[in-house]
Amino acid sequence: MEAVVDLVPMFQREFELCAVKEGELLILLTEAGTRPEYVGAAGGAALALGAEVFEVSVRGRGWQGTPFTGRGGMSVPALTYPTRLLDVVRDTLSRADFVVDLIPDTIIHRPLRDELKQAGARILTVCEPADALERMAPNASITAQVVSLRDRVAAASELHVSSAGGTDLRFDLTDTNANGQKGYADQAGTWDHWPSALVTGYPVDDRAHGTLVLSPGDVVLPFNRYVDAPVTMRIADGFIDEIDGELDAAFVRDYLESFKDREVYRTSHIGFGMHPAAQWNALSFYDRRETMGMDARCFRGGFLFSTGPNRFTGRYIDAHLDIPMRGCTVRLDGEIVLDAGVLVGAES
Repeated sequence: MEAVVDLVPMFQREFELCAVKEGELLILLTEAGTRPEYVGAAGGAALALGAEVFEVSVRGRGWQGTPFTGRGGMSVPALTYPTRLLDVVRDTLSRADFVVDLIPDTIIHRPLRDELKQAGARILTVCEPADALERMAPNASITAQVVSLRDRVAAASELHVSSAGGTDLRFDLTDTNANGQKGYADQAGTWDHWPSALVTGYPVDDRAHGTLVLSPGDVVLPFNRYVDAPVTMRIADGFIDEIDGELDAAFVRDYLESFKDREVYRTSHIGFGMHPAAQWNALSFYDRRETMGMDARCFRGGFLFSTGPNRFTGRYIDAHLDIPMRGCTVRLDGEIVLDAGVLVGAES
């Protein structure tokens, strides 16, 4: 456990980027698995900036719905299933100027996050180890690059990703919802994730076609597992139809099959890792439940393929895979933006 006294200055710098100021109401959203030192550091930083701060804590366990292994960024039952408790939590958080999401499995893929955004709250998710928060601190240069690539993704009509391993996959980006995570939330009605430098886009449902091949060293989240042998996914009309390979393929195939729901095979968002301090090999240094893998998602030059939820179409489902890949070449409307894992036209 980190010492709170060492963390307060770091949280204060982050909250300053998030425009926390005197007189604002800041709420810490927690559960039993929340790092207690983060509660102390976030509260101390908020008070130092003159904000009013208190904590809303919910149960981290519950047995509603179909049991499944892990959550992998899919929140906790108290923030997932419609109950009077969730109503009260939502109403309380909606009064905040700034909500700090300290739930280890986050509220990222739950309606609650968007409801708080609609209420005008700024929301920041913080769940990574302290050394990652420090190492991947936001800065103006990274923000500018994230915004630039986000705008290019938003303006594109087609994304084509290929790789030496055999990936050849096309997405329809017409009217895509593109987002840029810069590592801080400084505008009302926005959400971000500290640490992060990630551009994402949600292609049109039912219009992804081709083959995705995972190569050794690619990462499957939330398994927090590096692929040892190739995994081939054949994708048609936005659905994964076949998953072939050895043990890694079995992990993915059996995980998706366990939900008994055709929707879990849908392609979700695509993404580009942008952070020069993110480390592809970081998972090797942490216990599996210690991190949700933001290093893997954000390492510079990575391509992110995902399955499952799409909040823009109202698809909130429990199964979600994020798969950061190395060495990919990506074209937006025929123009190369990622060349064998190297960002094109972006300063390092």
